[in-house]
Amino acid sequence: MSKKRRSSDRRQRHEGRRQKESPKTSRRDPRRQGQSSGLPLKAVVDKNRKGFAFLIFENKSLEDAFVPPREAARLFHGDRVSVELRQGRVQSLRVLEHRFREVVGRFTPHSKPNIAGGGWVVYERKKAREEVYIPKSSIRAQSQDWVRVSLQFHEKGPHPVTGEILAVYGQDLPASADIEMVAAEFNISEEHTVGAEREASSIPDRISEADFRGRKDLRQIPFITIDGETARDFDDAVYVERQKSGYILWVAIADVSHYVKEGSELDKSARSKGTSVYFPERAFHMLPRALSERLCSLRPKEDRLALVARMEFDHKAKIRSTQVMEAVIESKRRATYNEIQNEWKAHEKDSTWEFAPHFELYFLLRKMRSDRGSIDFELPEAEVVVSPDGEVLSIEDRPRLDSHRLIEEFMIAANENVTEWMMKRKWPFVYRVHDEPSEQALEKFKSLAATVGVRVNLERGTSPKVMADLVKKLEGHPAQSLLNIALLRSMKQAIYSATHGGHYGLASQAYTHFTSPIRRYPDLVVHRLIRAALTTKLQSRQKLETALEEICEHCSYRERVAAEADREAIKLKQVRLMLKHLGEEFPSTVVGITASGLFVQLRNPFVEGLVSVESMMDDAYEFNEDRMVLYGRRKRKTFKIGDAVQVKVVRADVERRLIDFNRVG
Repeated sequence: MSKKRRSSDRRQRHEGRRQKESPKTSRRDPRRQGQSSGLPLKAVVDKNRKGFAFLIFENKSLEDAFVPPREAARLFHGDRVSVELRQGRVQSLRVLEHRFREVVGRFTPHSKPNIAGGGWVVYERKKAREEVYIPKSSIRAQSQDWVRVSLQFHEKGPHPVTGEILAVYGQDLPASADIEMVAAEFNISEEHTVGAEREASSIPDRISEADFRGRKDLRQIPFITIDGETARDFDDAVYVERQKSGYILWVAIADVSHYVKEGSELDKSARSKGTSVYFPERAFHMLPRALSERLCSLRPKEDRLALVARMEFDHKAKIRSTQVMEAVIESKRRATYNEIQNEWKAHEKDSTWEFAPHFELYFLLRKMRSDRGSIDFELPEAEVVVSPDGEVLSIEDRPRLDSHRLIEEFMIAANENVTEWMMKRKWPFVYRVHDEPSEQALEKFKSLAATVGVRVNLERGTSPKVMADLVKKLEGHPAQSLLNIALLRSMKQAIYSATHGGHYGLASQAYTHFTSPIRRYPDLVVHRLIRAALTTKLQSRQKLETALEEICEHCSYRERVAAEADREAIKLKQVRLMLKHLGEEFPSTVVGITASGLFVQLRNPFVEGLVSVESMMDDAYEFNEDRMVLYGRRKRKTFKIGDAVQVKVVRADVERRLIDFNRVG
């Protein structure tokens, strides 16, 4: 797994997530509200284990709409729907995209013996429970076998969803099935269409002289790619020149748009996927490997087509000018983050080292971004190492090095300055928009912070600078991780939009995603728009502009799905690892407290689980929400955020992806 991919994905996740409000504040039946609209509204289904559901509208100004169990029966958690409301009532609902195409669950045979092979598959997770009817099947499964089934949704009939058994795993689900299970739950396919594969394989392996026409020859510039040890696709390369007046930063991005033409089979396949997804076992690429790992990968010592941003900065890293050009480049070196980090440590005081200007500019850019109020969350992240058959070898807290941050800063600079470059030309564009958090969400965070002794002063306002100062204030606090996560969740989710808006988390007035067209469809569209602007192709402009809003909505949805799939895959591997350690003891730290008990974090292996109140038999414990503590009524023992607790692993539930601990001592 590429560390840059994980690092970049982490950055996108940290850009902001939608806060889940409590049912009392936001999950109100719309029949009590005055909502109405004659236009279809898009929403995502949030289904409850009891059968009812809520519709979470993509238009965040609308409150969630209630769907009773009877109407919700044909919906699955995560489905994307189109809804019409009249006076707050759901008048019509149409499924735009089912999140699930397959599920993995346990099989229960039909009670009637004459229905051979038929029965039910129960899909059960923490937030959802679905029963899928299985008609007669040619694949026989025994009671309580794990099976993988394809789904068929029905508007009418006795069963809103039926399934066909595709594979039988037996009584124990093998680790090799994990990737199939998570991918199926989120409707993520590893395969590409036949047409897309055919188009990719028909593209010549080498660029021709015709490909050079109209492009700037930059092969003399010593670009370098910096990625993780296991990376196979290199979609960006960088180089920094130190000048008397400051610095020149070159950022070259693989020109995927040259090969993936709008409306082609490759384009249709990539648009449907929306993004690549990186699982612990392997990546599900947005593009076929012939492109993602070869022609569109900036491999060293090979000519490659690229879109290049040339940015001039003064000695304080203030931007002076930006040029964007179609070019041909040749990466001179493929380096890893660890290599560059070690080289920098060895040459830290050597201004003549070839990459000294890179680090000089990096530190200046980082300081400038920090000074303007960009919020830099330092959150722990699990690094999962697995064997070829999916068995977990280790889970550790991933280190974040300056070499990681250097590439992140250069990509942020490119994204911002390319956006400004396009805005000056008044062309349609795809923006990365992150709205300011609501007062209600920040007040909730303020209350949580107060319980662990952190005073949040919202009287100073809610600007990014205020929030950035708060994040710095939390450094070293026992509840730093908890509060960083809580603050992150109080923020709204970053989205793609064809309408210009700022980026709150980065304190940026103009931002896009320009740097990863191999793995993100919005970046590919951004490249098409830039190339159209460079050649002033008005026809291309009009054609692209008409589809932008729909593309942005779809890609925002697919991004959320991919992020959730990534989290579920890691959670599943954490459970897998703990199955090997049942009965063993570990030191842990309390990172969260609820009425249910203590949420604890192990350092090695890097996993999290629950010590339930019911398991704490030495006293009758109660939860004090105001003080955010769990205290014993008789012995007065108190647990708070940051406390060290010795725990024993007592349960690791693969089906519901839960880890339970008991406190020791």
